[in-house]
Amino acid sequence: MEGGGMMSEGRILGNVALGDAIARLLPDVPSGRRSETLLKTPTLRVVLVTMRAGTELHEHTAPGVITMQGLQGRLAVTVEGEEQELAAGDLIALEADTRHAVRAIEDGAFLLTIAWAAAPGERSAAER
Repeated sequence: MEGGGMMSEGRILGNVALGDAIARLLPDVPSGRRSETLLKTPTLRVVLVTMRAGTELHEHTAPGVITMQGLQGRLAVTVEGEEQELAAGDLIALEADTRHAVRAIEDGAFLLTIAWAAAPGERSAAER
């Protein structure tokens, strides 16, 4: 983890300097997009995604409830055929298994959070 690393005391699972992470994760690869998992637990995943203008994440689903928070630039999020813009500071939340796509209108970055129920026998984050 950046900006302080994993914490050994208390309940903090991570501490990330997002500005530094975005600068380090420039989408300078042929696909025009990069992603890095910033936090991973049995019931939660937080992923930083950076995209070059014109790059797309084709329609897909996620196994849990997701949020997409715009951090930089402008993105278009299409949900079941309806497009809406995601700009820095905006937040979109989708139910599990909702078909969606993302297109970068300009170079941008967003924080993707995926949450799902704990597997049988595991405690969820709310129960800890």
